[in-house]
Amino acid sequence: MIKPLSHIRSTLMQACALLAGLLMLLSLAVSVSEAAKCRIDLGLPKVVRVGFITDGSTPGDKALVERYKEQIRATVEPELKAIFSDEWTLSGNDSRSGVRAALDRLLQGPAPDVIFALGLVSASEAAGRRSLSKPVIAPIAARFSVKGGKGRMSKNFVWVDQVYYLDRDLDTFQKIAPFKRCVVLLDQREVEGLDGVYSVVKGFGKSRGLEIYLIPVGSSVEEAVRQIPEGTQAAFIGPLWHMSGDQLAQLASRLIEKKIAPFSIWDAKQVERGLLAGLEPRDKGEILARRAAITLMDIIHGQRPASVEVDFVRSRDLVINMESARRLGIYPNLLMLTQAEVIDEEPAASRGARRLDIKQAVEEAVEANLRLESARVNVKAGEHAVKEKMADLLPRIDLGTGYRGMDQDRAKTSGGVTPERAWTGSASGSILLYSESKWANFTAEEHLQLARQMHRERVRLDVTYDAAVAYLNVLRAKTIERIYKENLALTKANLERARIKVETGAAGPDEVYRWESKFANDRREVLYRESDTMSAMEALNRVLHRPLTERFVPEEATLKDPLFHMGDKFYFGLMENPLLLERFKRFAAKEAVALRPELKGFDAAIKAKERLAVAARREVWLPDFTVEWSVDHYFTQDGDGRRDGTPLDDTDWGVGVFARIPLFEGGKTVARAGRLEQELSKLQIDRSAVAEAIIQEVLAAINTTRASYPSITLTRQAADTAKKNLDLVTDSYLHGIKSIIDLLDAQNQYLNAELNAANAVYNFLIDFMGVQRALGEFIIFMPEGQRQEWMKRASAEIGMK
Repeated sequence: MIKPLSHIRSTLMQACALLAGLLMLLSLAVSVSEAAKCRIDLGLPKVVRVGFITDGSTPGDKALVERYKEQIRATVEPELKAIFSDEWTLSGNDSRSGVRAALDRLLQGPAPDVIFALGLVSASEAAGRRSLSKPVIAPIAARFSVKGGKGRMSKNFVWVDQVYYLDRDLDTFQKIAPFKRCVVLLDQREVEGLDGVYSVVKGFGKSRGLEIYLIPVGSSVEEAVRQIPEGTQAAFIGPLWHMSGDQLAQLASRLIEKKIAPFSIWDAKQVERGLLAGLEPRDKGEILARRAAITLMDIIHGQRPASVEVDFVRSRDLVINMESARRLGIYPNLLMLTQAEVIDEEPAASRGARRLDIKQAVEEAVEANLRLESARVNVKAGEHAVKEKMADLLPRIDLGTGYRGMDQDRAKTSGGVTPERAWTGSASGSILLYSESKWANFTAEEHLQLARQMHRERVRLDVTYDAAVAYLNVLRAKTIERIYKENLALTKANLERARIKVETGAAGPDEVYRWESKFANDRREVLYRESDTMSAMEALNRVLHRPLTERFVPEEATLKDPLFHMGDKFYFGLMENPLLLERFKRFAAKEAVALRPELKGFDAAIKAKERLAVAARREVWLPDFTVEWSVDHYFTQDGDGRRDGTPLDDTDWGVGVFARIPLFEGGKTVARAGRLEQELSKLQIDRSAVAEAIIQEVLAAINTTRASYPSITLTRQAADTAKKNLDLVTDSYLHGIKSIIDLLDAQNQYLNAELNAANAVYNFLIDFMGVQRALGEFIIFMPEGQRQEWMKRASAEIGMK
């Protein structure tokens, strides 16, 4: 029977699949056979013996060997055991001939199996040999010295990364500090041990239109500086093996004194020592050591050294030392600073600035705030107003003197009472026996003075709250700024990952473009967050009445348990027990009514108005009683009407007791009494309304903390989960399982979760301050004895054990 065509096609496809499977198995068997043969040829079935050649014997060379040993162990074990020996760790003693002799010795002996050339001179020597009897791995090399020998390079030689990227570095450094004349400072052993290094540097300068001088450096800072030509504007600093960290710092300082901008072309740690800037990643040494260890594993598993991929995608991690920049008078623009790691961002003077915690901030505000100072002055003015009203109740004495002349006829007929010309002196006075209106004014003013004091207390509470909130806003702004900077660093890392994927063919350039776009936007966000931090600090300085631009260092509030930082276990218990919280709300409402200065101010104003109203009603029938007296004395008299020859002497006096009452003022007294009664009613109504508002304010503030406190835990859980998701998605993205959209989404989710977690903490702390303000007293800022006493009373009131 003829089978259907589809059946024949299916049979053929199955046969093809079977054949492909057989071919794959055969290929795998051959690969395993070759790898096993290579291991047998190398004599490494169980162990790998590793030797090292360093260019010298400085502490830096010895540390380099230890770093590579650590990475090799971490990479090859437990599959193989790495063996090291002092006999296989040789130094070139700072010379090309010494390196050559050390390499010959390791190549000729039966051990080691693999050699690491840890130095530029060692790498150059190995690269220049046509034949190497053992694999030689050079983690770092000068491209010109390795590429120059490519045609005669041994197939057993592999180099992982080049050291200097002057083309790349120059463009960035020119943006920081433009220059036309510069020097390159390299260790003396590299200058002497690398053939053609002078011509390479000279050619590089010529192609760039620069004057570049190469200077070999030993262990003397002054000798290095002495060799630098006059007019030099910049210096590129390579690895100075014979200088300690302190000497490098001295060199950087001396260059800066000469207004020479020093740039690192070797290690970010040099920037920490005082160089202006560098582009090498901080962990470059560890990354190269790990990459070299992986290269070793590639060789162990059968890959020929010459075929190992040596192109290494490097990140460009700009590091800027702002203290050095300030000393040079150089200020990189904000766009550059957002993509750089900034060392010593704050000036040295600012780093010694005052440290400030929330309690100190509140105390400073209460001491110096202008609003509170205005309220204090108002109270002092009120003290004088009280004395002014009191003066109306005290005796009054008037003194006077004068000279007068009068008509002669009138003087003659006065009988000596009024001389024609006379110089007289007078004294008069009165003693108030009783005046209802004046006593009422004085008493009312005393009550109003208490109202002024309560206004001052209200302002004190407001200033305390404002200072605490402003301080917390500074911490919030700094935390958010840090989160955005961490997000920027994460975006930068993902950008580098995307570039690696493009280099390896695992992704297209569109992914790099997406990350570059996000990197630009994230840098913009960092600038805004930095501005927010500056504005928050200036706002706090305003509350404290400090210079607005003055720098200070805030003490960070803990994000783990803000209740313990800000208050006491008492508050923690309230948040954890809804029943106690409800009881506390009733207690707090009663406490606020008793404590709030606004209500005390109303009480004082009501008493003042009551006294004035009573006086207005009494004024209709109750007179004022006074004692009044006067004395007149003639010092001289002339003309007609003199007292000479009359019974009158030179002194006249009189005294009397008086009672006065207004009989008719057009109804003014009655109208005033009516007005005061209505004003009193209004104050009483307003007082009740404010009391209701205060109780509601207290309840609302506590209700808010009821939600904001648990939010801390919930948002932290969300942030932790988002971080785990981001880690998983990042790993999947690197392996091609997840797309760039997935990673962008995961990163944004993590950013928002971190922001929510930070905001939750500071929202609660600010809400917590709102509870204190609503109560009418900041319990947490009380002296310890008073605070504990308040806690005991509150605990007893709500039944907390």
